[in-house]
Amino acid sequence: MFEEILGQDRIKGILTGSILKNQVSHAYLFTGPRGIGKTYFARAFARALLCTAPAARRPCGMCDACIRLAEGTYPDFITVAPAEGTRSIKITQIRELIRQISAKTYDGNARVCLITHGEAMTVQAQNALLKSLEEPEPGNVFMITAENSEKILPTIRSRCQMLVLEPASPEDIGRLLALKGCDGSRRETIVAQSGGLPGRAMAMMTHQEDETIKNEVFETICAILNHNGFPIFHLAEGLGKEKDGGLTAAEDLILELTGVMEAFVLSGDDGIPEGNRWLRKVRPQVDPHWVSAATEIVFELTRRLGTNANPRMQWEAALFKILALQENNL
Repeated sequence: MFEEILGQDRIKGILTGSILKNQVSHAYLFTGPRGIGKTYFARAFARALLCTAPAARRPCGMCDACIRLAEGTYPDFITVAPAEGTRSIKITQIRELIRQISAKTYDGNARVCLITHGEAMTVQAQNALLKSLEEPEPGNVFMITAENSEKILPTIRSRCQMLVLEPASPEDIGRLLALKGCDGSRRETIVAQSGGLPGRAMAMMTHQEDETIKNEVFETICAILNHNGFPIFHLAEGLGKEKDGGLTAAEDLILELTGVMEAFVLSGDDGIPEGNRWLRKVRPQVDPHWVSAATEIVFELTRRLGTNANPRMQWEAALFKILALQENNL
């Protein structure tokens, strides 16, 4: 039923069982870091729910529901996301959703309401949604995706079945990349740097710009380790021009620092992929205390980048804090 999903066997089992036993909950909350496949998984679940074939053969890909879902024209699959040019889901969007689900479904079967980036809902929007979760209309299934479930009101979380997605194995990421035609040392490097996130692996394979940004971050961290703070200004200026790009770079940096921390449990260089420059160049210059403190700084940076704070100034402040860590290591 979920053959196209990498890993996630536990969640696949839960959702498959709910369909086969006709015990589908009225609300699900898919959580996990950006690039792990939350929306992809939720959409796959929606296809299985809305398909009209016998449960064991869903999604069939041939019924009217499957065909119209593929075309993006199925009326009982409603999506809500931050409006173009904004970073939040407004109360007006949730009120419109509630209006839509008050009508009868197109074919008398289920209706799926997918809210992506659920943490972007304003408090007012979440409160407006709450009543629909407390007193769900028969046949409506809500699916919410969120990177940070703590930004979802506890009253909403408690009314959803929470599904926490886990990173894919290196073997699964490698197979995915091989299917997409990525082989050799390039594939090995992406597997090592993807953090088990299929979306991130695909982005690394297809977007050279992302690699350029990662190179700049890497070179700046190396400069900081050599007590040189001058590259900070150039990097912060570039990352400050696009908020989403700066947030992605911060998340990438957390992954790399986490990899460095994990490497401290290895004996020597055993098990370190040849292409992972972070482990081979950065690890010898730092200790676990430094890595832990630097990771906390970048975690705080990601939190601030999710607000209306100036991204350039936030990057500068975080990188200078990391530089201060290095100066204190003298």
